[in-house]
Amino acid sequence: MGVSSVPQKPSDDAYRDAFKFAATAGEVILIQRVPPWEEFEPGGTISDRTKNLTRLERDLAHDNGLKLFLAIDPTDPADRGRLAALPDDLRGRDFTDNRIRAAFISYAKYLALNYKPAYLALGVEVDMFFNRRGDEAFRSFQSLYFEAYDAVKDVSAATLVFPTFQYENMQALLSLGPPSQPTWALVNRFDPKLDAVAISSFPGFAFTRVDRLPQEYFSQLKTRYQKPLIFASIGWTSGPSPEGGSLEGDQATFLRRAMSEAEELGALVVVWYLGRDVEDAPLPAFAPLATMGLIRADGRAKVSWAIWRTYLGRPPGTR
Repeated sequence: MGVSSVPQKPSDDAYRDAFKFAATAGEVILIQRVPPWEEFEPGGTISDRTKNLTRLERDLAHDNGLKLFLAIDPTDPADRGRLAALPDDLRGRDFTDNRIRAAFISYAKYLALNYKPAYLALGVEVDMFFNRRGDEAFRSFQSLYFEAYDAVKDVSAATLVFPTFQYENMQALLSLGPPSQPTWALVNRFDPKLDAVAISSFPGFAFTRVDRLPQEYFSQLKTRYQKPLIFASIGWTSGPSPEGGSLEGDQATFLRRAMSEAEELGALVVVWYLGRDVEDAPLPAFAPLATMGLIRADGRAKVSWAIWRTYLGRPPGTR
Protein backbone atom coordinates (compact mmCIF):
# COMPACT_ATOMS: atom_id res chain seq x y z
CA MET A 1 0.00 0.00 0.00
CA GLY A 2 1.18 3.53 -0.64
CA VAL A 3 0.47 7.10 -1.69
CA SER A 4 1.96 9.53 -4.18
CA SER A 5 4.67 12.07 -3.49
CA VAL A 6 2.36 15.00 -4.35
CA PRO A 7 3.03 17.57 -1.58
CA GLN A 8 0.48 19.77 0.16
CA LYS A 9 2.10 22.84 -1.36
CA PRO A 10 5.02 23.59 -3.71
CA SER A 11 7.97 23.77 -1.33
CA ASP A 12 11.03 21.68 -0.48
CA ASP A 13 9.87 21.14 3.09
CA ALA A 14 6.42 20.04 1.96
CA TYR A 15 8.00 17.56 -0.44
CA ARG A 16 10.10 16.06 2.33
CA ASP A 17 6.99 15.89 4.50
CA ALA A 18 5.23 13.93 1.73
CA PHE A 19 7.79 11.14 2.15
CA LYS A 20 7.42 11.20 5.92
CA PHE A 21 3.67 10.92 5.61
CA ALA A 22 4.02 8.11 3.05
CA ALA A 23 5.96 6.14 5.67
CA THR A 24 2.91 6.27 7.95
CA ALA A 25 0.57 5.36 5.09
CA GLY A 26 2.31 2.29 3.69
CA GLU A 27 5.42 0.81 2.15
CA VAL A 28 5.41 2.43 -1.31
CA ILE A 29 5.66 5.97 -2.65
CA LEU A 30 4.69 6.90 -6.22
CA ILE A 31 6.79 9.55 -7.98
CA GLN A 32 5.29 10.55 -11.32
CA ARG A 33 6.79 13.17 -13.63
CA VAL A 34 7.38 14.24 -17.21
CA PRO A 35 10.85 13.51 -18.64
CA PRO A 36 13.31 16.43 -18.70
CA TRP A 37 13.61 15.96 -22.46
CA GLU A 38 16.48 18.35 -23.19
CA GLU A 39 18.73 16.82 -20.54
CA PHE A 40 18.44 13.30 -21.92
CA GLU A 41 18.32 13.80 -25.67
CA PRO A 42 21.54 13.05 -27.62
CA GLY A 43 24.18 15.59 -26.62
CA GLY A 44 22.18 16.77 -23.61
CA THR A 45 23.60 17.39 -20.14
CA ILE A 46 21.96 16.18 -16.95
CA SER A 47 21.29 19.24 -14.81
CA ASP A 48 22.40 19.71 -11.22
CA ARG A 49 18.71 20.01 -10.34
CA THR A 50 18.01 16.50 -11.66
CA LYS A 51 21.09 15.06 -9.95
CA ASN A 52 20.22 16.71 -6.64
CA LEU A 53 16.59 15.58 -6.88
CA THR A 54 17.72 12.02 -7.54
CA ARG A 55 19.91 12.02 -4.43
CA LEU A 56 17.17 13.62 -2.34
CA GLU A 57 14.44 11.20 -3.37
CA ARG A 58 16.68 8.17 -3.05
CA ASP A 59 17.74 9.25 0.44
CA LEU A 60 14.20 10.13 1.53
CA ALA A 61 12.90 6.76 0.37
CA HIS A 62 15.72 4.94 2.17
CA ASP A 63 15.41 6.95 5.38
CA ASN A 64 11.64 6.40 5.49
CA GLY A 65 11.78 2.71 4.57
CA LEU A 66 9.82 3.15 1.33
CA LYS A 67 9.87 1.19 -1.92
CA LEU A 68 10.00 3.40 -5.01
CA PHE A 69 7.30 3.35 -7.66
CA LEU A 70 8.44 5.64 -10.48
CA ALA A 71 6.21 6.65 -13.40
CA ILE A 72 7.45 8.40 -16.53
CA ASP A 73 4.54 10.54 -17.69
CA PRO A 74 5.34 11.92 -21.15
CA THR A 75 1.88 13.21 -22.12
CA ASP A 76 -0.16 16.16 -20.87
CA PRO A 77 -2.79 15.04 -18.31
CA ALA A 78 -5.19 17.60 -19.79
CA ASP A 79 -4.64 16.19 -23.29
CA ARG A 80 -3.16 12.71 -23.37
CA GLY A 81 -2.65 13.00 -27.11
CA ARG A 82 0.02 15.70 -26.70
CA LEU A 83 3.53 15.28 -25.33
CA ALA A 84 4.16 17.54 -22.34
CA ALA A 85 6.94 20.05 -21.66
CA LEU A 86 8.79 19.57 -24.95
CA PRO A 87 11.49 22.11 -25.82
CA ASP A 88 10.40 24.72 -28.36
CA ASP A 89 12.08 23.07 -31.32
CA LEU A 90 10.25 19.78 -30.64
CA ARG A 91 6.77 21.17 -30.03
CA GLY A 92 4.07 19.22 -31.82
CA ARG A 93 6.22 16.16 -32.44
CA ASP A 94 5.49 12.67 -31.16
CA PHE A 95 7.05 9.27 -30.48
CA THR A 96 8.23 8.92 -34.09
CA ASP A 97 10.87 11.62 -33.51
CA ASN A 98 14.32 10.12 -32.92
CA ARG A 99 15.35 12.78 -30.39
CA ILE A 100 12.24 12.18 -28.33
CA ARG A 101 12.71 8.41 -28.48
CA ALA A 102 16.36 8.66 -27.46
CA ALA A 103 15.54 10.99 -24.56
CA PHE A 104 12.76 8.72 -23.28
CA ILE A 105 14.96 5.62 -23.36
CA SER A 106 17.91 7.43 -21.80
CA TYR A 107 15.71 8.80 -19.00
CA ALA A 108 14.17 5.39 -18.31
CA LYS A 109 17.65 3.86 -18.05
CA TYR A 110 18.81 6.70 -15.80
CA LEU A 111 15.92 6.10 -13.39
CA ALA A 112 16.48 2.35 -13.34
CA LEU A 113 20.21 2.69 -12.75
CA ASN A 114 20.12 5.44 -10.13
CA TYR A 115 16.94 4.62 -8.21
CA LYS A 116 16.66 0.82 -8.61
CA PRO A 117 12.89 1.20 -8.21
CA ALA A 118 10.66 -1.71 -7.28
CA TYR A 119 8.18 -0.56 -9.94
CA LEU A 120 8.63 1.57 -13.07
CA ALA A 121 5.80 2.72 -15.34
CA LEU A 122 6.98 3.58 -18.84
CA GLY A 123 4.00 5.72 -19.83
CA VAL A 124 0.92 6.81 -17.91
CA GLU A 125 -2.70 6.19 -19.02
CA VAL A 126 -1.46 5.13 -22.43
CA ASP A 127 -4.89 4.00 -23.62
CA MET A 128 -5.93 7.67 -23.63
CA PHE A 129 -3.06 8.41 -26.04
CA PHE A 130 -4.48 5.70 -28.30
CA ASN A 131 -7.95 7.26 -28.17
CA ARG A 132 -6.66 10.68 -29.13
CA ARG A 133 -3.98 9.81 -31.66
CA GLY A 134 -5.05 6.50 -33.17
CA ASP A 135 -3.38 3.21 -33.94
CA GLU A 136 -0.40 4.40 -35.98
CA ALA A 137 0.80 6.84 -33.33
CA PHE A 138 0.18 4.23 -30.64
CA ARG A 139 2.34 1.70 -32.47
CA SER A 140 5.18 4.22 -32.36
CA PHE A 141 4.80 4.40 -28.61
CA GLN A 142 4.66 0.60 -28.36
CA SER A 143 7.96 0.18 -30.18
CA LEU A 144 9.52 2.86 -27.97
CA TYR A 145 8.20 1.11 -24.87
CA PHE A 146 9.78 -2.20 -25.94
CA GLU A 147 13.17 -0.53 -26.43
CA ALA A 148 12.94 1.27 -23.09
CA TYR A 149 11.87 -1.95 -21.34
CA ASP A 150 15.03 -3.71 -22.53
CA ALA A 151 17.20 -0.75 -21.49
CA VAL A 152 15.70 -0.80 -17.98
CA LYS A 153 16.09 -4.54 -17.56
CA ASP A 154 19.75 -4.33 -18.61
CA VAL A 155 20.55 -2.24 -15.52
CA SER A 156 17.81 -3.26 -13.03
CA ALA A 157 16.50 -6.72 -13.78
CA ALA A 158 14.41 -6.91 -10.59
CA THR A 159 12.35 -3.82 -11.40
CA LEU A 160 8.78 -4.59 -12.50
CA VAL A 161 8.11 -2.65 -15.71
CA PHE A 162 4.78 -1.78 -17.35
CA PRO A 163 2.71 1.12 -18.71
CA THR A 164 -0.43 2.24 -16.87
CA PHE A 165 -3.97 2.29 -18.25
CA GLN A 166 -6.88 4.53 -17.27
CA TYR A 167 -9.59 2.15 -16.07
CA GLU A 168 -12.65 4.30 -16.73
CA ASN A 169 -11.35 5.16 -20.19
CA MET A 170 -10.67 1.47 -20.92
CA GLN A 171 -14.39 0.88 -20.35
CA ALA A 172 -15.42 3.89 -22.50
CA LEU A 173 -17.07 5.52 -19.47
CA LEU A 174 -15.54 8.99 -19.84
CA SER A 175 -17.17 11.71 -21.95
CA LEU A 176 -14.05 13.51 -23.11
CA GLY A 177 -14.75 13.72 -26.83
CA PRO A 178 -16.31 11.63 -29.61
CA PRO A 179 -17.81 8.30 -28.50
CA SER A 180 -15.13 5.63 -28.07
CA GLN A 181 -15.02 1.88 -27.73
CA PRO A 182 -13.60 -0.09 -24.78
CA THR A 183 -9.86 -0.63 -25.15
CA TRP A 184 -9.26 -3.81 -23.14
CA ALA A 185 -7.18 -5.41 -25.91
CA LEU A 186 -4.51 -2.70 -25.78
CA VAL A 187 -3.00 -4.30 -22.69
CA ASN A 188 -2.17 -7.50 -24.54
CA ARG A 189 -0.22 -5.57 -27.16
CA PHE A 190 2.58 -5.06 -24.63
CA ASP A 191 3.21 -8.76 -24.17
CA PRO A 192 5.67 -10.33 -23.62
CA LYS A 193 7.39 -7.28 -22.13
CA LEU A 194 4.74 -6.58 -19.52
CA ASP A 195 5.47 -7.45 -15.89
CA ALA A 196 2.08 -6.39 -14.51
CA VAL A 197 -1.24 -4.86 -15.52
CA ALA A 198 -1.36 -1.42 -13.87
CA ILE A 199 -4.40 0.84 -13.81
CA SER A 200 -5.33 4.28 -12.56
CA SER A 201 -8.96 4.65 -11.50
CA PHE A 202 -10.94 7.75 -10.59
CA PRO A 203 -14.57 6.64 -10.95
CA GLY A 204 -15.88 10.00 -9.69
CA PHE A 205 -15.18 11.42 -13.16
CA ALA A 206 -17.68 8.91 -14.60
CA PHE A 207 -20.18 8.43 -11.75
CA THR A 208 -21.71 11.15 -9.58
CA ARG A 209 -22.17 8.83 -6.60
CA VAL A 210 -20.28 5.80 -5.45
CA ASP A 211 -23.48 3.73 -5.10
CA ARG A 212 -23.90 4.04 -8.87
CA LEU A 213 -20.75 2.02 -9.54
CA PRO A 214 -21.44 -1.50 -10.81
CA GLN A 215 -21.04 -4.17 -8.17
CA GLU A 216 -17.56 -5.68 -8.06
CA TYR A 217 -16.32 -2.80 -10.16
CA PHE A 218 -12.77 -4.12 -10.56
CA SER A 219 -13.49 -7.86 -10.64
CA GLN A 220 -13.55 -8.11 -14.45
CA LEU A 221 -9.79 -7.53 -14.42
CA LYS A 222 -9.28 -11.05 -13.09
CA THR A 223 -11.10 -12.68 -15.98
CA ARG A 224 -9.44 -10.53 -18.66
CA TYR A 225 -5.78 -10.66 -17.62
CA GLN A 226 -3.49 -13.27 -16.11
CA LYS A 227 -0.68 -10.86 -15.17
CA PRO A 228 -0.13 -9.52 -11.65
CA LEU A 229 -2.36 -6.51 -10.96
CA ILE A 230 -1.28 -3.09 -9.70
CA PHE A 231 -3.59 -0.26 -8.68
CA ALA A 232 -1.13 2.44 -9.76
CA SER A 233 -3.26 5.39 -8.64
CA ILE A 234 -6.84 5.39 -7.39
CA GLY A 235 -8.97 7.95 -5.63
CA TRP A 236 -12.33 9.56 -4.93
CA THR A 237 -12.77 13.19 -3.98
CA SER A 238 -14.15 14.28 -0.61
CA GLY A 239 -15.01 17.73 -1.97
CA PRO A 240 -18.44 19.29 -2.44
CA SER A 241 -21.10 17.07 -3.97
CA PRO A 242 -22.92 18.31 -7.10
CA GLU A 243 -26.11 17.42 -5.24
CA GLY A 244 -25.12 19.35 -2.12
CA GLY A 245 -23.10 18.40 0.94
CA SER A 246 -19.74 16.62 1.08
CA LEU A 247 -18.47 13.52 -0.70
CA GLU A 248 -16.40 12.36 2.27
CA GLY A 249 -18.80 9.49 2.91
CA ASP A 250 -18.60 8.42 -0.72
CA GLN A 251 -14.81 8.56 -0.54
CA ALA A 252 -14.83 6.23 2.45
CA THR A 253 -17.27 3.86 0.77
CA PHE A 254 -15.20 3.74 -2.41
CA LEU A 255 -11.97 3.12 -0.50
CA ARG A 256 -13.55 0.26 1.41
CA ARG A 257 -14.89 -1.27 -1.81
CA ALA A 258 -11.63 -0.79 -3.70
CA MET A 259 -9.52 -2.37 -0.96
CA SER A 260 -11.89 -5.31 -0.63
CA GLU A 261 -11.76 -5.98 -4.37
CA ALA A 262 -8.00 -5.46 -4.48
CA GLU A 263 -7.66 -8.21 -1.88
CA GLU A 264 -9.98 -10.50 -3.83
CA LEU A 265 -7.92 -9.88 -6.97
CA GLY A 266 -4.63 -10.47 -5.17
CA ALA A 267 -3.28 -7.07 -6.25
CA LEU A 268 0.44 -6.53 -5.71
CA VAL A 269 0.19 -2.82 -4.94
CA VAL A 270 -2.53 -0.27 -4.16
CA VAL A 271 -1.56 3.40 -4.39
CA TRP A 272 -4.08 5.98 -3.19
CA TYR A 273 -3.51 9.06 -5.33
CA LEU A 274 -3.18 11.69 -2.60
CA GLY A 275 -2.04 11.38 0.99
CA ARG A 276 -3.11 14.86 2.12
CA ASP A 277 -5.29 17.45 0.41
CA VAL A 278 -3.36 20.19 -1.35
CA GLU A 279 -3.72 23.68 0.11
CA ASP A 280 -4.39 25.50 -3.16
CA ALA A 281 -6.67 23.77 -5.66
CA PRO A 282 -5.27 23.48 -9.20
CA LEU A 283 -7.15 24.38 -12.37
CA PRO A 284 -10.92 23.78 -12.10
CA ALA A 285 -10.79 20.63 -14.26
CA PHE A 286 -8.45 19.02 -11.72
CA ALA A 287 -10.02 20.46 -8.55
CA PRO A 288 -11.51 17.08 -7.51
CA LEU A 289 -7.99 15.63 -7.41
CA ALA A 290 -6.94 18.22 -4.82
CA THR A 291 -9.42 16.85 -2.26
CA MET A 292 -8.70 13.14 -2.72
CA GLY A 293 -6.40 13.09 0.30
CA LEU A 294 -6.88 10.83 3.31
CA ILE A 295 -6.10 13.84 5.48
CA ARG A 296 -7.60 17.34 5.12
CA ALA A 297 -5.37 20.29 4.28
CA ASP A 298 -5.74 21.52 7.87
CA GLY A 299 -4.36 18.23 9.19
CA ARG A 300 -7.61 16.66 10.35
CA ALA A 301 -8.10 13.01 9.43
CA LYS A 302 -10.98 11.96 7.22
CA VAL A 303 -13.02 8.81 7.75
CA SER A 304 -11.01 7.26 4.92
CA TRP A 305 -7.78 7.54 6.91
CA ALA A 306 -9.08 5.20 9.61
CA ILE A 307 -10.20 2.72 6.93
CA TRP A 308 -6.81 2.91 5.20
CA ARG A 309 -4.98 2.35 8.48
CA THR A 310 -7.16 -0.66 9.24
CA TYR A 311 -6.22 -2.35 5.97
CA LEU A 312 -2.58 -1.33 6.41
CA GLY A 313 -2.39 -2.93 9.83
CA ARG A 314 -3.84 -6.32 8.89
CA PRO A 315 -1.72 -9.33 7.98
CA PRO A 316 -1.80 -10.04 4.22
CA GLY A 317 -4.65 -12.26 3.09
CA THR A 318 -6.95 -11.59 6.06
CA ARG A 319 -10.38 -9.92 5.88
